[in-house]
Amino acid sequence: MTRDDPRQKWNQRWRERRGEEMVADSWLLENIPLLPVGKGLDLACGRGRNSLELARRGFSICAIDYSAEALEQLQVAARRANLSIATQVCDLEQALPSLAPDFDLVLCFFYLHRPLLPWMLQRVKPGGYAILRTFSSAGNFPPGDLDAQFVLQPQELLSIFSGWEILRHEEGLEPSRKGGSLAGILARKPPL
Repeated sequence: MTRDDPRQKWNQRWRERRGEEMVADSWLLENIPLLPVGKGLDLACGRGRNSLELARRGFSICAIDYSAEALEQLQVAARRANLSIATQVCDLEQALPSLAPDFDLVLCFFYLHRPLLPWMLQRVKPGGYAILRTFSSAGNFPPGDLDAQFVLQPQELLSIFSGWEILRHEEGLEPSRKGGSLAGILARKPPL
């Protein structure tokens, strides 16, 4: 591996954050009351702050990330809290893991790789839920320096979840620390 290896950069980023408190995203916390407890999949989970919160609330969680360092920190935190969380290192932009479409909840926060979205939605079982939150160009906040491929366009989430029951959707209401705004959606897949 070279010094410029993206995996090494992510591992270093998470090493530098070792010891920082892992607090679930506020938008997830606002929406947890709408979610029945079940089997969850946390994609691009980082250090697993959302995975930990869901596991504390009774979810059976599978957490996937590109960084082995991040997942190691998640496992340490889970053991300390006496929680069981399955983890898997995976480059979601190169090869998708073999997972059955039987998740009650699939979540993805602050990671956008559009080719992953159809696969992700297929992992949700009928009647299950998906929750996403990431960067958006909606709203009146000055844009950041994020590449456009990592930023949702206005109304894009509603298009992606066409045919699903939208329980909550917001965009452009809250500024992002990285510039622009945030968008989020909580949607339920139609039952069979």
